[in-house]
Amino acid sequence: MRELRLVPTALLTWAVVLSVVLSRSWMIATLVILGAVLVCALLGQWGQALVATSIPLCAGAIAYARVRMAATTLEGELVGSVGSVRRLDGGLSILQLELPGYPVPVPLMLRGGHEVAPGSVIAVAGRISPSERPGVGEWILNASSVEHLQDPSGAAAWSNHVRDSFLTTVRQHVGESSQGLVPGMVLGDTRLQSTADAQMYVDTGLSHLSAVSGANVAIVTASVMVVLSLLTLGPRVQIGGACLALVVFVALVGTEPSVLRASVTGMVGLLAVLNSTRMEPIHGLGLAVIALLFWDTDLAVHYGFALSVAATAGIVALHPLLYRALARTGLPDILVRALAVAVAADVVTLPLVAMMAGRIPLVSVLANVLAAPAVPPVTLLGLFAALLTLLPGSLEVVPLSILEPFTWWIHQVASRCSTLPGASLEIPSGWTGPVWVVVGCAWLVLAIHYGHARWVVAVALMGAVVSWNQTRLPPVVDPSELNHVVVDTVEEAVDVGTGVELIVVREGGTAADRPTVTRAGIPVLFPNRDGPVTLHTDGTQHAADRRF
Repeated sequence: MRELRLVPTALLTWAVVLSVVLSRSWMIATLVILGAVLVCALLGQWGQALVATSIPLCAGAIAYARVRMAATTLEGELVGSVGSVRRLDGGLSILQLELPGYPVPVPLMLRGGHEVAPGSVIAVAGRISPSERPGVGEWILNASSVEHLQDPSGAAAWSNHVRDSFLTTVRQHVGESSQGLVPGMVLGDTRLQSTADAQMYVDTGLSHLSAVSGANVAIVTASVMVVLSLLTLGPRVQIGGACLALVVFVALVGTEPSVLRASVTGMVGLLAVLNSTRMEPIHGLGLAVIALLFWDTDLAVHYGFALSVAATAGIVALHPLLYRALARTGLPDILVRALAVAVAADVVTLPLVAMMAGRIPLVSVLANVLAAPAVPPVTLLGLFAALLTLLPGSLEVVPLSILEPFTWWIHQVASRCSTLPGASLEIPSGWTGPVWVVVGCAWLVLAIHYGHARWVVAVALMGAVVSWNQTRLPPVVDPSELNHVVVDTVEEAVDVGTGVELIVVREGGTAADRPTVTRAGIPVLFPNRDGPVTLHTDGTQHAADRRF
């Protein structure tokens, strides 16, 4: 049980930092620390009491200092460097603006389709309003004017050049179904990914493929170590080569929070390999949690951080148990291992997904098992192609041609699984929904552990049949067969004449989360706002990305 000695410290550090960020004070954090001291005293664990309170105390002090610094009122024209950039539909971009002397990046809402590269220095004026999202920062900025002061330089300029060159090459030489996946899986660049495709990956539990994760780091570092071992080089040289590969990887994809999480996880994994007899995986995970919370206080309130930690802990704790149970089914070993990993990661993250999205992807295990064999080739060949874009001769076309069938397969898996009956399930609002998800996941693990895997499959198939009968949509209506009109703005839709059965509005904007109809019950479609939407004989509308 010595490998668990850092678990209480990591959990207490997380709880203290979280309480300081949410309450903006020391009150709850103090109660948490005093409670930990009392428990350790009752158990006679004075050494554990020292470690389990001093580390959270230091992390809490850093978090409180950052919270106090973030309370500074921002006003006037702000000058800072651009961190990550996320582009949405309708010409909206969300930038992370890093200001001198401010402890965290400030979210910047930028409209009008402005192209701002990460690493640029800009001057921004606009409306500063309180942020509704929990975190260290208290403000959000809606830009009214942006002045470009300085281009990216150094590592940021090199990273941007690689990403832009790779994006251009992918757009020219890769098929449409794979264009959004290749840069997303390789560099975390989702600029070519449509809103409908992004939602499709969320609905099937494959959204982690479009973000840099610990899996990317594991694939890259493990591959380098395997190659070096085949060259009969020693363990320390293998570790050094893997570290160098990790540095190059981070330089390519940037230093966003998700990349930092993946990098630290990868480094802990490398240390565990170097000291395999002294460092257990769960001990390394505890170190990673503590180190990341010291580095970035905001991670304590990020769902992505919680999902990463939960998935890693689930695989470490549940994989052996599930593997032994599933091995008794007689399935091929490679399939048993893939199922054990997918189920272990899923059952611990589903409650968090339920809290975050209000829905859970029921086809996540199936989709991840089917997509898993294609992920390593895409990651490795894609990184190789990204580096080849720096050389003349268009050599990157060769690895891109080899990996395209793999990305086509992943896209087909997501597309087919998203259309399966009951692909995702909406859960009750409030705390009852996640609680029921926890109970269901616990029963699933127990059923597999006690040798009832076949019954689990049978019940899942029965549920799919029932869901199919309940979720089949009525026949689709061809819009061209309806008496319809096309207008430019929603205001013009009010003045349409009688006898109209459908209104199509060219105006764009932020996608809606429910169908639009007039007071007279006439359906209104916004193809440039909501994407593809089907009409059905019962009068309902259904968006292709399943928002409604």
